[in-house]
Amino acid sequence: MILLILVGITGCSSKEEVTSINTVDVKDLKDHSGTYVGDNSNVVAIVRALPGGETFKEINLHNKTPKIMYGTKEDSLSEDEILKYWLDGKDTLEKNFLYNAIYLTILIPNAEGYSFKIDDQKFSVSRQEMKQFISKNIQTLPSSNELFDKENAQQFIDNNKEKINKAVKSATIREQFFKNVPIVKELRTNKEPYLRLFICFLFT
Repeated sequence: MILLILVGITGCSSKEEVTSINTVDVKDLKDHSGTYVGDNSNVVAIVRALPGGETFKEINLHNKTPKIMYGTKEDSLSEDEILKYWLDGKDTLEKNFLYNAIYLTILIPNAEGYSFKIDDQKFSVSRQEMKQFISKNIQTLPSSNELFDKENAQQFIDNNKEKINKAVKSATIREQFFKNVPIVKELRTNKEPYLRLFICFLFT
């Protein structure tokens, strides 16, 4: 069964600052350590606490792979404001995708992969790929069973939060990571003009 959670974003305004790597409340994230991928409320809480959380639109938890979509909803930031945040020419898209994948790997130990999408930019990565990246660039990642122990997961975060930030902000590390696991730009398909043409043809 495909589980799709639509999340209303309330209380947002054009003046609200969207969470960035520099303003994340790591303590809030640590409170959700040991979350199961089927624990909908905690998974959503994690996503909303991560960078870009105010632009979170919906999540699909099918096949133990959180598929997170960012975008505009009623009473949320406008599409222009959301795209300005994500596609700002300062590598925010790459930094957020990598940072969020790292923390989801730590906080949701039984997830098998992670996927993010904003506008036509999509990124998907397996847990094994993230485990290899974290162990190589930050510190050897504990096993999933160990990470389900809140104290172990929280201690890992406390010991490595600065290393995580440093790795994510490193242009060299990001370049190598996204070379192996690239962000894909989806082709836009606009069938509406052809539909209108077909309708006009039918009634002429």
